[in-house]
Amino acid sequence: MKKCCMILIFIVTNVIVNAQSSEVIGYANDIKSYGQEPIDFVNSTLSKIDLIVFDDALHSAYEPFIFYNQLINSKSLSGKINFIFLETISTTAQPAIDSFFNAKTKDSTILIKIFQDDYTGNGWNFQTYLDLFSTVWEHNQFMPDSLKIKVIGVNPPVYWEAIHTLKDYELFQNTLRSRDYFMYLEILSHMDGFAEGKKGLFLTNTRHAYKNIKSSKGKLYWNTTTFFNQWNPGKVFSIRIHNVTLSIKSVIDTAKRKSTDGLAEMVYKWIKMDNGRWDSAFALHGNKPMAIPLKNTKFGNTTYVGNHMLNVAPQTSMYDAYDALIFLAPLTDLHFSAQFIYIYTPQFKPELERRLRLLKGNDFNDFLKENHATTFDEYVKNEFKYVPITKNTFLKE
Repeated sequence: MKKCCMILIFIVTNVIVNAQSSEVIGYANDIKSYGQEPIDFVNSTLSKIDLIVFDDALHSAYEPFIFYNQLINSKSLSGKINFIFLETISTTAQPAIDSFFNAKTKDSTILIKIFQDDYTGNGWNFQTYLDLFSTVWEHNQFMPDSLKIKVIGVNPPVYWEAIHTLKDYELFQNTLRSRDYFMYLEILSHMDGFAEGKKGLFLTNTRHAYKNIKSSKGKLYWNTTTFFNQWNPGKVFSIRIHNVTLSIKSVIDTAKRKSTDGLAEMVYKWIKMDNGRWDSAFALHGNKPMAIPLKNTKFGNTTYVGNHMLNVAPQTSMYDAYDALIFLAPLTDLHFSAQFIYIYTPQFKPELERRLRLLKGNDFNDFLKENHATTFDEYVKNEFKYVPITKNTFLKE
């Protein structure tokens, strides 16, 4: 009896392993048949499409920005990119952005305020964004004015000078319900309604990159890329850069918890796609950087996982979300951006304290204790310091 049970377990285990192997081989065959070098893929796509949307998965991700810098410096794409649109930078930053690129010397202090005035109030301090500005500035030095890349902030404005109470901040957050439409119109305007053949890259993350995700009742979840997909078909192409994927278990009462990025209202975890089969397939190809179209591929047919997964139409797939996937490195080799401190000037420190007291209210002192500080000065010293590039730790094995 014991021997029979062991044989049965062995057979069942083999069936499961073989099924998993078959699934991985299916993905690997797609890579072999359709995979392209990522820069070549972007180049060929831009010859047919005017705007490419890149979903970096995490704003803090390091590898996507290395890739963006490679695109900017690529000889095959030289002079072909007219605009880089940034979701995380406000339209009110444009004068400072233009001043930075028009300056005869590369002066990052010109950008201080645009990084200070982010939506959280703490400042946007990812080194990858500063490096991107630097790469574009250097690229533009060798290009005629007509071929220089223009960097455009498309986020709705936030005026911290006008926010004096928590209620003011909540009213500001309410304005973000139209954020995706605002960004759509900003990009469309700069692209002249796609009438002039201008080419652009929209650097964003997941919530703004879905092209055609619908609810169980068949209603679209509208975001920036959905507007383009619906109203400017054939002009936009959405690419997911492979990373950990957000898997949502449930939603928390939003009346008690609210955040600009929406994560405070969710119970979630970060996972590998299809239980790691995507990654296993790329490993079979030596983990080489690769671009894969999602239309009519096993990758594209994978069941959708992401922000709207609790209520989507039946058979919703990853191709409903994106047009292509770019793999840059294995999940175990991905990193978070370094974090700079140059924006935390003595002049900014009182404003930072004002914002923090405003947002925390009566919980301000408890907040300091939670962060192992007894004073605001101690909190600043502990929290706002240079952080080097670190391994991505979101994935829990």
